[in-house]
Amino acid sequence: MIKSILVCTDGSAYGDVASEYAIHLATRLKAQVVGLHVLDSRMLEGPMLSDISGMLGAEPFSAQLEQFRAIMETKGEAVIKALGECAGRAGADLESRVRMGHPARVILEEEVGAELVILGQKGEHAELIGDLLGSNVERIVRRSCKPCLVTPAAFAPVTKILAAFDGSAISSKALHEGIELAQALDVPLLILTVRAHASDRYAEDIAETGMKLARAHGCPAARIVVDGRPSEEILEVAHQQGCDLIVIGAYGHSAVREWIIGSTTAHLIHQTDLPVMLVR
Repeated sequence: MIKSILVCTDGSAYGDVASEYAIHLATRLKAQVVGLHVLDSRMLEGPMLSDISGMLGAEPFSAQLEQFRAIMETKGEAVIKALGECAGRAGADLESRVRMGHPARVILEEEVGAELVILGQKGEHAELIGDLLGSNVERIVRRSCKPCLVTPAAFAPVTKILAAFDGSAISSKALHEGIELAQALDVPLLILTVRAHASDRYAEDIAETGMKLARAHGCPAARIVVDGRPSEEILEVAHQQGCDLIVIGAYGHSAVREWIIGSTTAHLIHQTDLPVMLVR
């Protein structure tokens, strides 16, 4: 069972939703939350500041740089304070951290002591990137060794879980996580197998294998087999069946390298309006 959660927040609307999910899960799982805000060091090293340095000269620029750093630190403390207040109202156990550095690198360093990493689907520049996944989120989910929960634009309590299962080793790990989480939260579990071709006679057997695993763990579950493209069917079935959390392997049969997330997973976390837990 998950007992340590790392939630990364930048003070954006997506970051606030990630924090809501962290607090929601922590209170239900009786887990500790580490709230992390990263002061992006690239803001102090970028081309814009270099241009300012050239215009002002080194000495005036040094003073401006310190002021800008102080503003970043003040914002970071405010973001973490707001998270602490939310956690306090919910009775969640929270540890706060503010660090300076490259966000993706810092988060990957901090995840060592966590059993689940929670990230907003987009960051504070969401209005600029439109439908694109946040660049830091992309880097983290590709390299993380821990389960990552990518959260959408709006929060909803977890009341039913969908676990995508295709018989692969990584989908088996994902199903294990889904079973444990469903039991811990005391919510229903739906096991979904997507049949790519109508002639595939193994899909039913794969789905039944997933059911056997759930029964072996004493987890009440249902199974469903559908035809179509996994990247489309997973989200559609989740909505049709009233699921509000999707659990999926971070890559499938077609992985070329371990750090590459599968095409189905990549498409899903870009398009989903539901939280998606990626399991490695």
